[in-house]
Amino acid sequence: MPAEVVGVKDVLNGLSFIDEDLRAKISKAIDPLMRAVAEKAKGFVPSNAQVLSGWSKPLSSAIERPFPKYDGSVVKAGIGYNPGKNVATKNGWQVSQYVYNVSRPGSIYETAGRLNPQGRAPFTFKHEGSGTYVRKSAKSQALDFYDSNNPFASQQFIGALEPVTKPKRVPGARGATGRKMQGRLIYKAWAQDNIKVYDAILKAIDKTAVEFTRKTEIKKVA
Repeated sequence: MPAEVVGVKDVLNGLSFIDEDLRAKISKAIDPLMRAVAEKAKGFVPSNAQVLSGWSKPLSSAIERPFPKYDGSVVKAGIGYNPGKNVATKNGWQVSQYVYNVSRPGSIYETAGRLNPQGRAPFTFKHEGSGTYVRKSAKSQALDFYDSNNPFASQQFIGALEPVTKPKRVPGARGATGRKMQGRLIYKAWAQDNIKVYDAILKAIDKTAVEFTRKTEIKKVA
């Protein structure tokens, strides 16, 4: 005897309600919080006078691919909040309601030193704070093959920036809190406000569950 599936339509209608209602509730709850994250990130943008002087100087037309010039107003203009969805990646991943930092100098300031806290060149201080650099090991060939007029430029650049901020792990939440979540602008703002956003999402989920249960009970009585 074939099995009979009962209530499939009701279940699907219920799932549709949960999906649409939850999306609306989460959006309403976190939109102001995410906009606040974007505004806070803009407040972390240093002025032109607060970065290395050479970074904010006009670019040389003689350089084919110059290092992007720093301009605080450009960095601030490149930070914002998108309540919609981004373009899906080739793997199908897509995010919605996100804060972005899209200018080239803003991206550099955000993440520089995240992978290599002492810069790309494998050098270190001879004495901490002395300003004198030496090879990290006797076998290092960095000084022989490093293609730069200033082999310590990377270290000096990173050293002039504030340390990147790492967000705290939210109790019970999954997701990475490693290197890719560290930064000085939007990631720093997120590190300070992420718990408030997660709390708002959980409350939206609870409200949706209560509303769904209430509607289901009313339907059963009717």
